[in-house]
Amino acid sequence: MQVLRQLPHQHQLASSPSSSCDIKSIYASEKVREAIRDHEQTIATSTAPKHKAKVVVLGDSGVGKTSIIYRHRYGAHYRPVNATIGASFVSFDVGADYRDREDVVRLQVWDTAGQERFRCMVPMYMRNADAALIVYDVTDRNTFEDVEKWLKDLDRSSGTEDANVYLIGNKTDLVEKREVTEAEGKAMAAKINAKFFELSNDQPNLFAAILSELSDDVLQSRQESSEKKTDLQLIRKEKVSLGDDKFEDNPNIQLKIQKSKCCSML
Repeated sequence: MQVLRQLPHQHQLASSPSSSCDIKSIYASEKVREAIRDHEQTIATSTAPKHKAKVVVLGDSGVGKTSIIYRHRYGAHYRPVNATIGASFVSFDVGADYRDREDVVRLQVWDTAGQERFRCMVPMYMRNADAALIVYDVTDRNTFEDVEKWLKDLDRSSGTEDANVYLIGNKTDLVEKREVTEAEGKAMAAKINAKFFELSNDQPNLFAAILSELSDDVLQSRQESSEKKTDLQLIRKEKVSLGDDKFEDNPNIQLKIQKSKCCSML
């Protein structure tokens, strides 16, 4: 089993003073711990990217979701042993080049369970997703036919209307076993309004390119959403302003108001 790499800026202290140590040693040890903790918090704050996004990876069990994610994170030698239960996540800092501005997006990629007995747990991990990767196995048509089911689950559970969707056909290196053609994958992507990609073990850099494009799309979606909100606010203000102008310029309305005031005084 592979040992996960330690996070950067992680420190270790020598063992705490024994009970025979004097109070000064204990105090000094505590001060060192506080200094290290403060330093780590400063590092974490200073290096955190400005943009963050949640990505869920969906698809039937065995399509290769975990392999895609963790091979990219830990290298080509990674081999998942057990099926995912519930979900797990890995963070990637990905460079984005949106509108000619170089930026970094921290993607929190959630690897969800595909087995039917764990499927009831998956919707909770879809909540507030900025993007979704729906993966199928090109050597198993059943996984391809379930793509629309996963999309329905996403639409029902994500709570967001503008989540970016990417359809990924995996295991294209198994040419002789292929059951779903590239043309079928593209047609499905067009049907569900998703971007389409195919992956294989001999294309290790392609997933990195997908994440980079995804990061650009997330920034673009957020910018467009922000612009829409601004436009709606301006429209509401204009309607209020126009309503006030009509109200002030209409003598009939003003006359009725004056009469109502007179009646109220009686």
